[in-house]
Amino acid sequence: MTAALAMAEALSLNRLITAELLPLIEPFAVRSINAQVRATQHDETGS
Repeated sequence: MTAALAMAEALSLNRLITAELLPLIEPFAVRSINAQVRATQHDETGS
């Protein structure tokens, strides 16, 4: 959450709006990160 708010601030986005929207965005971000991790592990193991 802290990193997301820091990124929002760096992009000049409103922190209050960002904090309100983060719970809606989080499941999609987690799925995307998990997919990237699985793809990286697949590439490293070759399976």
